[in-house]
Amino acid sequence: MLDSIDIALCRQNELLQGCNDPMTESAVAKSKINAMTCSSGPCALTGMRLAETLGISFKMRRLLIAMLLSCVSVPVAAVDIAVRDSQTGAPVEARLTAKSLSNPSVTEATQTLSDGIMQVLPLAVGRWQLDLSAAGYRDLQTTVESGGNDVPPLTILLDPIAPSASLIEVERLAGNDPAHAWLHGYVRRVDDAMPIVNARISAAGSRTVSDLNGHFVLDLGEVTEHDTSLADSFELLVEADGFAPHALTRLLRTAGLQQRLVSLGNGAPAFRVNEIGARDQRLSTPLIAMDQSPAMVTQPMSGAATLLAPPLTPPASIRVGYADLACTTPCCTASCSNVCTLSLETYVRRGLDSEWIASWNTQSLRAGSIAYRSYGTWRVQNPIRAEFDICSSACCQVNDAGTSASTDAAVARTPGILLTRNGSSASSAEYSAENNSWDDPNDGLSCSNADLSCGNGNVGSPATGWPCLADAVALNRGCFGHGRGMSQWGTQRWAIDATQRRWKWIVDHYYNDNGNQTGAGTGQRNAQMTSPLVLASLSVTPSSIAPGGSVSISAIATNAAGAEHAHLMIGASLYRSGVGYLDDPSNDIVLSLAAGSHPIQRDFDVPLMASVGSYDVLLSLYLDVDEDGSISSADQAMALLRADGALTIAALADQIFFDGFEISP
Repeated sequence: MLDSIDIALCRQNELLQGCNDPMTESAVAKSKINAMTCSSGPCALTGMRLAETLGISFKMRRLLIAMLLSCVSVPVAAVDIAVRDSQTGAPVEARLTAKSLSNPSVTEATQTLSDGIMQVLPLAVGRWQLDLSAAGYRDLQTTVESGGNDVPPLTILLDPIAPSASLIEVERLAGNDPAHAWLHGYVRRVDDAMPIVNARISAAGSRTVSDLNGHFVLDLGEVTEHDTSLADSFELLVEADGFAPHALTRLLRTAGLQQRLVSLGNGAPAFRVNEIGARDQRLSTPLIAMDQSPAMVTQPMSGAATLLAPPLTPPASIRVGYADLACTTPCCTASCSNVCTLSLETYVRRGLDSEWIASWNTQSLRAGSIAYRSYGTWRVQNPIRAEFDICSSACCQVNDAGTSASTDAAVARTPGILLTRNGSSASSAEYSAENNSWDDPNDGLSCSNADLSCGNGNVGSPATGWPCLADAVALNRGCFGHGRGMSQWGTQRWAIDATQRRWKWIVDHYYNDNGNQTGAGTGQRNAQMTSPLVLASLSVTPSSIAPGGSVSISAIATNAAGAEHAHLMIGASLYRSGVGYLDDPSNDIVLSLAAGSHPIQRDFDVPLMASVGSYDVLLSLYLDVDEDGSISSADQAMALLRADGALTIAALADQIFFDGFEISP
């Protein structure tokens, strides 16, 4: 039987819909009321409210909840959860709705997570879908496995709809001195994400203190141009009264703006070495045993052809293992004690500059963003642990609380694009620093490729399913990695080579031999890029037109990338057997497509010499890869919709005026 104080508090806080009657343990177990109350323990939530009201510490609160959970007969686990701003690390008050995926009959439940501080959420054992929303933030959905006492704490990072005022100001400063290296960020407490004021920050000879929001800005001076060489490294030191100092070493001083979230207190490390995959040794084992998806490409692709990217919806979020509640300390799988859930695009932004060199050419960075995103998505489909999809150190792929403006811009050019072998799931887009099949005995670098049979000037690892691929920019470069997939340094060299290859060519080169041009696009080297865009509901107005007339073509375009696609082109063609395709490039228009579904429209001028008859209408979306504002074979075809016989081109004498009278002869 519930204690009278539980019932009273239950009524007071409206925690139960059926609080008017005393509830026995069996009644609680059988009740279909609020999933996070009755099914998960009304006394637990009541106790939680009481603990919060009395100001009991988080550790004591969790102990109290654990004790109270024993009052219900349904197996229940306590899930610790907090919500933070993905950009500033600040606490966020969010609304959480939980839905049982293990027992659909359990009623959905909603709870407000106040102030973003870690709270205890009692959930019945099983798999749950969590939907989070907050004013001024994009919604996020994730899942959690509630099962016993080993559920790691969960931190949700929500993306703000608009950038913070601090970010806008520092972007203005950095824009005025683009040759300088700028570092800005926030210093916060690990436990509650509250700002640490007057923290002392120093880096590369520059010093400052954090403001009332914990924000700081440092001008690290002018940076000389870098090509394929590494940028200068520096140490970031943060000190604050009452906290152990924190030093982050081997950061790269690159031109432009970098951001860092720094957390102090409660076990935050006093010293950490910044990992960058292209610079540091990667720890990786072949994934061939787990990624045997058959190739979806059934016909040869020419390097100049614009093969339509197959549609594939990327996951909305990814669960990443971290060593701290604030999601600032990366960890290898076994040492990750916290789960951080964030949107896929934010995950890529937080990780690309931790694997690629931020000062590299933008074409290299864009190519890297696709590999990074695809590998992360593959892990969502093949989680490394039940509790989280992927770890945050080089054991998986590096992800931390830092971003760079250059890599952010690269990610924004390729949102939602993955690699696939079968058209239905992401492929494990492996990569390593230097994939040349030759180990230089004098460079001091570690080569983990066990099969160097491809020879100098080639990349690959046949023993693990990656065929030999001629890679001219790899010649005489010592192996530094496992040899599988994309060569990170190779992407940079191709981007600055005399040929100035663009990211689309670079990705296709390493992952499908540009359509199997040389016969190396087999085995694991058979993936192609996908599209998060889909077209539907094509209509043509008017449906009958004379040669030389103009029609309007409209459709619904859906962008499932979770971020804006700002560099698209709308193309259109007419087709009739025996005539071929009729194009109208003068009306191809630039499109910026926000996430979600939106109507789009363009005009089409029918050529004056067009043959009469019925025509199929084709509407397409292209990603402007070469950035020239027109559609060409260099661009990426992202979506295509065809309506057979949707337009009739009729002779002028056959047209009917809008008033219904025929044209006079």
